[in-house]
Amino acid sequence: MDRTNILYEKGMEVEVLTVDNHCDGPYIYLRLLKEDPKRAAEVYELLKMNEGNSSGIGIGCVSWDGAVHADQFWRHYSFGNVKQKKFSEIWTDLSDELMAGLKDRKPAIKANADRCAKCKWLDVCNGNFRVRAEAVYDNVWADDPACYLTEEEIGYDEVRSE
Repeated sequence: MDRTNILYEKGMEVEVLTVDNHCDGPYIYLRLLKEDPKRAAEVYELLKMNEGNSSGIGIGCVSWDGAVHADQFWRHYSFGNVKQKKFSEIWTDLSDELMAGLKDRKPAIKANADRCAKCKWLDVCNGNFRVRAEAVYDNVWADDPACYLTEEEIGYDEVRSE
């Protein structure tokens, strides 16, 4: 963020794209709390409205061959094929354990993860990027290994001591 601010102050128009790491939202919010509390409150409302990662909920991927995936990074797992079944039927079929889990992921995350389960930002990031947890830990519901928030920032000790 410092580099972006420097470029902005120099009058350079720059677009910064953050993708697939939903802990960026809480990080930006926490930083804004120190720098611009009024803006931080506005950002927090936007983050709550966004609800974090939406793979399998509001984001999906239909491959060239018609296969339906939770997002473009889940190509190794298909929920069905639009050549054989309507997308709406595939997307709302909760008999698939992964699809059902992605649509209501918090219970599975709380049962399998450590940091994510105790994180006060779970409602904001929605457990971050599940396919990354699967790739590293072979468990879709484990902690996202790319979450860089500290234990203090996630409120780990606050939740653990309750």
